[in-house]
Amino acid sequence: MNINIVFIGGDVRMIYAAKALSEQYRCSVYGFGDGCGLPSHSPGTKYDIAVLPVVAGNGEIKLMSGGNNADCGIIAEMLGAGASVFAGRAPEKLKSICAENRFSLFDYLEREELAVLNAQATAEGAAGIAVNELPDTVRGSSALVLGFGRIAKLTARCFAALGADVTVAARKKADLAWAEACAYKPVDITDASAFSAALGNADVILNTVPAPILAGTAAASVRPDAVLIELASVPCTCGEPQFRVIPAGGLPGKTAPRTAGNIIAKTIKTILTERSIENGGA
Repeated sequence: MNINIVFIGGDVRMIYAAKALSEQYRCSVYGFGDGCGLPSHSPGTKYDIAVLPVVAGNGEIKLMSGGNNADCGIIAEMLGAGASVFAGRAPEKLKSICAENRFSLFDYLEREELAVLNAQATAEGAAGIAVNELPDTVRGSSALVLGFGRIAKLTARCFAALGADVTVAARKKADLAWAEACAYKPVDITDASAFSAALGNADVILNTVPAPILAGTAAASVRPDAVLIELASVPCTCGEPQFRVIPAGGLPGKTAPRTAGNIIAKTIKTILTERSIENGGA
């Protein structure tokens, strides 16, 4: 279609997203270097759409080439009037630039369909880590999932499918009820005794709660030979825990970059259709 899109920075998943969208649109890239199989941005070209990765709070965009980051203000030079910007977790600086230039801004990470599919990729990535890091098979192991949001639900299902004995620790009564309905053992985090027992029984702990819930007596309950896979954006531990912690943030982009890129591309196409951008709408 007659729409020019430029992908500005990010990691390899953005290359895959650009390749997926290039089957339908004219796509160029900026900040990826040579060899990615897509045409590079030509100075002076004006685009209809800019696709950005997760933008830092200060407005910086990570580039794969050149060793430097780019400021999100670069979009003002690259986009034409009435253009649209797609980004993840848009900071205030990017929002202001879009408002000043009357660019439409869409945060693809706010889309439920992307969050769910990313959660599935995260769950599979966590299972892969467990397979590589546990001294025994996942089958027959005791897996403790902390929290029961999107990622936790799919992680619990993935480990159960591999034959693990899955326990879910959460605070909300509704989450505990759903865990029980899914045939997992529910444990109330606010019940210190039950939570400590669950921690002490776990071979692998999968945290999805972005809060330091493993501190003090809770952390002391974890066996030294247990493995904690940290899936949350904020660690659940404090200080130097006496058990192994494996940081595992951003797994889709690390363990399944093509899938992650295709998810982003699919979400952008959905937004384009919904907003009728393809037909010249806003």
